[in-house]
Amino acid sequence: KKLGLLEAKVIAAHCVHVDEGEIHTLEHAGTGVAHNPSSNLKLASGFAPITEMLETGLNVGLATDGPASNNDLDLFEEMRLATFIAKAITKDPTALPARQVFEMATSMGAKALHLGELTGSLKPGKRADLVLVDMETTHNYPHFARDPEAIYSRLVYATKSTDVTDVMVNGKWLMRDRELLTLNEESLLEAAAEYAQRIDTFLIEREGSVLSKLIAIGGARQEESYEVQVKVRLPEPDPVLEKLNSGEFEVVRTAHYLEYDSYFSFDNPRDGRLRYREDDFIDDDGNIFNVRYRLTLTGPAAEHEYPDSVLLSRSRFIAPAQHSSRFYHEYFNPTDEIEINKDRIRWLLRYQGVELFVNIDRVLKPALEGCFLEIKSRTWSRRDAELKAEKISELLRELGVEETEAVPQEYPDLVSKTSD
Repeated sequence: KKLGLLEAKVIAAHCVHVDEGEIHTLEHAGTGVAHNPSSNLKLASGFAPITEMLETGLNVGLATDGPASNNDLDLFEEMRLATFIAKAITKDPTALPARQVFEMATSMGAKALHLGELTGSLKPGKRADLVLVDMETTHNYPHFARDPEAIYSRLVYATKSTDVTDVMVNGKWLMRDRELLTLNEESLLEAAAEYAQRIDTFLIEREGSVLSKLIAIGGARQEESYEVQVKVRLPEPDPVLEKLNSGEFEVVRTAHYLEYDSYFSFDNPRDGRLRYREDDFIDDDGNIFNVRYRLTLTGPAAEHEYPDSVLLSRSRFIAPAQHSSRFYHEYFNPTDEIEINKDRIRWLLRYQGVELFVNIDRVLKPALEGCFLEIKSRTWSRRDAELKAEKISELLRELGVEETEAVPQEYPDLVSKTSD
């Protein structure tokens, strides 16, 4: 509204999460709404408040969305689902009656598209857009003639898309007696089957492992990365915080953020573990000023252990996450998923010529007692790893932390062990 977007002839799709005020704004602007019940159900998007929209005076039409989220693009099914959903969420069997939902599929749908003067109803001067339906099918019997509204119940609750026999658009027949007149259905089906086979071949070649599936979705880069790190339990973090903030160490930068992690595990241990992370950066006033999403594919286990429980681990893939957590869950279909939320304060120290990241983490979900200190650094060779492992051990001692409190597990393993 502030940008003037609604001044155009807008068609708002889905509108699952609109509130009462937004519904009134859409109605005042004359915006049309496209309701997609099948898509909203398949994608678990939620339930659009259709009855509230209609009561407000919005023009709401029915739509199928695309084949990826609907499959058969059957508008008769959309009518049936729309009325059933409205009745279920309002707990009112009279909500969105058959005549009203049929109107959404025809005349009101045309108004939602801002085409009400051209089509949507059989009136002189409008385009001849016709659909003929065979109502003499077994699943459409018996017929009741007492109530003139019964015809709408038959159309909405009992009619199938396969009952359509003839279609005319703007006075031109496109289908007669279930035969397409402007398209070669047989050749289209053959072409579709060929494309499906090519897609299957493409995906089979590129989705043999978690890593290859990551590369297949594009916009990502493969990168081998090693790091040495130690994790230590801190029953009380204040002494370490005081030392880190005392000025004794050369601090390159600090950051504070909330981390929301989803760890995906798979049947094949060679696939490792995939982490989807959302970082919410927090300013000094406690407000979020930036959000970052990343993917990390880690190896199945630590590569080596140095003194003081310093571990060498490997991540095989690092990339920005360009899709939602739900997308990755559906795409990778993990056998197990663990959610971990943390409050993290991070320092980048230049310690004796070596850059070390120091994290103090408080695990919020599932809640774990105390805090955890992590010290880690990227490494490039065995000699470099050995040097940095020594520096990590020395820094631990300077911070007054006992290595006996070292935790060898990664957070998902630690959480699983705690829950067991």
